[in-house]
Amino acid sequence: MNARLRILHLEDDPLDAELVQATLSGEGITCDIVQVDGRERFIIELESGEVDLVLADFALPGFDGMGALTIVRERYPELPFVFVSGRLGEEAAIESLKSGATDYVLKNRLSRLAPAVRRALIETEERAELKRAEDALRESELRSYQLEVELRYAAKIQARLLPRGYPVIPGFDIAARCLPAKQVGGDFFDWLEVCPGVWSLTLGDVMGKGMAAAMLMATVRATIRALGHNRPTEAIRLAESALQSDMDNSESFVTLFLGQLNTENRSLIYVDCGHGFAFLRRRNGAVKGLTPRGLPLGVPSRTNRREGRIVFEKGDTLVLYSDGVVDARPELMLNNRLLSRQLAGAVSAREMVDRLVGLTEQQGQQPDDVTVLVAHCTGGGTEKNIVHCLL
Repeated sequence: MNARLRILHLEDDPLDAELVQATLSGEGITCDIVQVDGRERFIIELESGEVDLVLADFALPGFDGMGALTIVRERYPELPFVFVSGRLGEEAAIESLKSGATDYVLKNRLSRLAPAVRRALIETEERAELKRAEDALRESELRSYQLEVELRYAAKIQARLLPRGYPVIPGFDIAARCLPAKQVGGDFFDWLEVCPGVWSLTLGDVMGKGMAAAMLMATVRATIRALGHNRPTEAIRLAESALQSDMDNSESFVTLFLGQLNTENRSLIYVDCGHGFAFLRRRNGAVKGLTPRGLPLGVPSRTNRREGRIVFEKGDTLVLYSDGVVDARPELMLNNRLLSRQLAGAVSAREMVDRLVGLTEQQGQQPDDVTVLVAHCTGGGTEKNIVHCLL
């Protein structure tokens, strides 16, 4: 990111273009931005061969961002493409990502622009690096080694999809770990602040393991993340609509726990899609199972999803885990109460995660992906000041 970038910006509002330029400059991204507002000029600048990144508004008079995306993907499949739009609904966001957009940023949340640009460029370089490695391996005809290298790069890329650090959430201490059974896996966890004081927490488990599960995992994660600002029931409904054809084609399903944590009133609303491996540990050690539960994503159902709700008190801990925790030590007959007892005396979410993951350590091949997410309430917040920002 030390080199000066050349960015092609499809935007018909000069003020918005200037704001984008100022935002990137303010975040230390050195760049030259060429602003265009029509199809002909867009193609001319694109064909110059000197474009590192494309930014595009979603809708312009006579030419739209999806048209620009189609042109870019046909001619330059690896060129990063980020939508920067004032209005982009859930369906449009999902369609843009499925059509090949790298990311999207709303104009009223330009604080996400610089991170999105950096991430897009890093992922593009990683893909280019992978392609160079593949070309070299094909020339040497080392097929077995090529597979190994590809899996290593796939594992590296998949690891980058998971949060790299722990979030700073007032009143809560949160940590998680994911250990694939193979180099890549189908488990994932995620957290995202969807609006001030409200965080989306997710743990999912794709049926199976290995590369096939990892590919579907990436799709599910991206979809849930794009829809995280909705209430859990609505987010799951929209996700099922977007993912059903992929689930049908892959003949797979996903168990998923999706919650939204309100730090002001210390409450969590959630939907459990066939997951079940979740409990609330009260400060005194009592264990509360989380209901209701529904069917996994990808399994047709005629009933609507139902939300559950819990309220944290200081010292309470939410524990989410995948079935790999149980599969790793069947002789211990691991269950919520036994897992809860392992947390006694732990002082941080990270220590709790380490203790639970430590139970799965054994000799030989790990039978399934192991993932644990812990949210520990340290105090703060009040019932009197609830944030109303979910759709």
